[in-house]
Amino acid sequence: MHTHFIAILLAAVAIGSSSANPSLVSGPSKMFQIMSATNELQRNNPALATACFNHYQVVFDDDYTAYEAEYKQCDDEFGAGKNGVLERYNSNVWELSNTTYASCKALIDCDQRSNSLDSLNCYSTQGNDNSNEVKNVATNASITAGTLNQEINNLDFTRQLCANNSARNYETRSAQSYVDFQDCLAGKTPVPEPTTTTSQPITSVPTTVEPPTTPRPTTTPAPTETTETTRGEQPTTTPEQSSSPWITQTYPPSTVSPFNHGGSSAEEKKQWMNKLDNILKHLL
Repeated sequence: MHTHFIAILLAAVAIGSSSANPSLVSGPSKMFQIMSATNELQRNNPALATACFNHYQVVFDDDYTAYEAEYKQCDDEFGAGKNGVLERYNSNVWELSNTTYASCKALIDCDQRSNSLDSLNCYSTQGNDNSNEVKNVATNASITAGTLNQEINNLDFTRQLCANNSARNYETRSAQSYVDFQDCLAGKTPVPEPTTTTSQPITSVPTTVEPPTTPRPTTTPAPTETTETTRGEQPTTTPEQSSSPWITQTYPPSTVSPFNHGGSSAEEKKQWMNKLDNILKHLL
């Protein structure tokens, strides 16, 4: 039991060291030191050691989850601040872009002069004038970029300070958790038991299930008896299963019976043949 518990502990230490921040690896090592210091107590009461480990492993995970949330908030604030600063400097970029476009357009328009002499004179004049504009663009761009980098560095410094504070808060919480864990292993404090309220849904379920089960057996035998007796006697005449109003509806199909009289049909054929003979005689 003790060796199995130590194996579980070592696996947890490996998982924690692989997922946690390298600056916070001391947390699982403290846990291992506590387990080593209370080795004799674990042998005397391995069930208590297992219960303490199972409970405080969840506590340690919660502490680290809170640390991850705080660290993520630091990154999110840095990202939002950096994007805001970059958007704020877009106007400076547009000003430099417009100046550059105007200078370049003045030089390009020199090609559209009426003759080569005017074009060369244009390039000479506009080149000297716009070269100063291009130098000003380069100077303003370098100054503005330096200011922008300084603001981003300030945001990065704030992020580092926020991350350090969150790490310090995590170390404080985890230190208290390790003290409580050590007291639990030493038997100074009992293992907190989780509160489970499962009795309420269990009592409510049978009360809701009972009502629909009682009416079903009373309604099902009545139709099954009538269908079996009628199907056994006459499989084709299904309307005889029901009461008198259905019998009145079966009368219209019984009108086929007058066509089954043999004598009347022979006499009618003779009459029709005589009529046809008379008609043919009149036509001829």
